[in-house]
Amino acid sequence: MTPGSRTRGSAPAPVPEPPVQWHRVLTLLADVSLFVGTRAVWTQAAGHRLVVAAAISVCYASILVCGVLALVVRRARSLARVDVCVLVTAVTLTLCAWAMNHGGSDEAVLTTQAARELVAGHPVYGQPWPWLFGHGVALTPTVTGGYDFTYGYPPLAPLLTAPLLWLGHGALPATVVSTAALVAGTVVLWRTLPTPWRSAATMVCLGFGFLPSYGRLGYPAIVALALLVPVVVRWPRIGRGGRLGSGGLARAACLGAACAAQQLPWFVAPFLLAGVYAVRPG
Repeated sequence: MTPGSRTRGSAPAPVPEPPVQWHRVLTLLADVSLFVGTRAVWTQAAGHRLVVAAAISVCYASILVCGVLALVVRRARSLARVDVCVLVTAVTLTLCAWAMNHGGSDEAVLTTQAARELVAGHPVYGQPWPWLFGHGVALTPTVTGGYDFTYGYPPLAPLLTAPLLWLGHGALPATVVSTAALVAGTVVLWRTLPTPWRSAATMVCLGFGFLPSYGRLGYPAIVALALLVPVVVRWPRIGRGGRLGSGGLARAACLGAACAAQQLPWFVAPFLLAGVYAVRPG
């Protein structure tokens, strides 16, 4: 047998698996969602923060390239790489927006003050701090017609903020905690989802500028949301085989930490526990 005949008789190379169309749609939607609010941040940075403006310009180019690639790539693995690029672009834009706007809200100001009082060994709860408000910091009205000047959230956010007080005055440390929690929660959610669904995590968590704006405002709810991500993703697996295991223990710790960050997980926990009990009879 000649070498030419062996070549002609060899098996054909396997055809790469093409991506499903709804995967393309999710990637494209996540990519387009990054346009929302980006122009305003770029305009703000172009005047006096040229490095941030340059980074946003690169992100603009990345959005355009990823949008084209999402439509033309022919392999599922290639589209998965586009998903990675979209995620990196979203994280970069989130950090750029934080670099330009990290003044925080009344909740961030209160969280930072609570962290300072905690470090100083002073009481945190039931202590009014009226001097923090005014000068653009919003007030929280009460049903009696007054205003609330105290810290009314569980202690985890101040505990996480306390090591970052060296970053500066105002609400900056609290906004760092909430923004970092949002980015970390997004990455964890992105990693735990099946490959075709990963861009949905990018779109929901970092797209449209919605949750990133709450992160820049320093809301403790963002910390709680990030801690709930590993708890609720694939929650039916909790207790499989009659044992929690390391994964179940980690989820339990995250649930407890989420409850220690903000009150919303207090209402999620009973339904989650009821669901675990329902899928683990006996």
